[in-house]
Amino acid sequence: MSFETELKLSLSENSISQLKTHSFWKKFAVEGPKTFHLGNIYYDTADMALNQARVALRIREKNGEYFQTLKTKGESANGLTRRGEWEWRIPDNQLDFSGLTEVWPESLQGVAPDQLQPLFATDFDRTTWLVEYSGARVEAALDKGLVKSGEAHSPICELELELIEGDESVLQQIADELGQTIQLTPSDQSKAERGFELLYRSG
Repeated sequence: MSFETELKLSLSENSISQLKTHSFWKKFAVEGPKTFHLGNIYYDTADMALNQARVALRIREKNGEYFQTLKTKGESANGLTRRGEWEWRIPDNQLDFSGLTEVWPESLQGVAPDQLQPLFATDFDRTTWLVEYSGARVEAALDKGLVKSGEAHSPICELELELIEGDESVLQQIADELGQTIQLTPSDQSKAERGFELLYRSG
């Protein structure tokens, strides 16, 4: 298991071009920009047992490869989130039950993997930069796309700053520097939480 520490910031679609061409990247990005598409299917039981336990399970497709990710409940405040995460490659877009057995949270021991079913999807383009700033390394990811549940959908337009190494206070420093010219709003709601919200609303 690894621990994910990230700062999530929402922005308007009108600000995307300004963010992509911001002078910050010329100063501090050591890699990027790289743009690619991500398709994600989220799974839960019919009675939303994972969501109630604040656990998210997804299969992600990237460049024809598939990855299964389980994220455990964490803490989130002012857009800054810390949580546990397991991710591993799988051969196709079917759940790897054997892998899940090894990492299944104790709080969900009463839930059998075969109870899981696909509930909603997220579909977006991601542009990333690898940033070195004040002694820290950070991946900046700009996501633009949709959360989808049946015929219902809502837009994704957000910047995620994920700490790779260094002091987590750097995440807010980067946000403050970018925020001098672009309106960035901290968001504590994950894509999975937005998907469940859309699912409840559309159902």
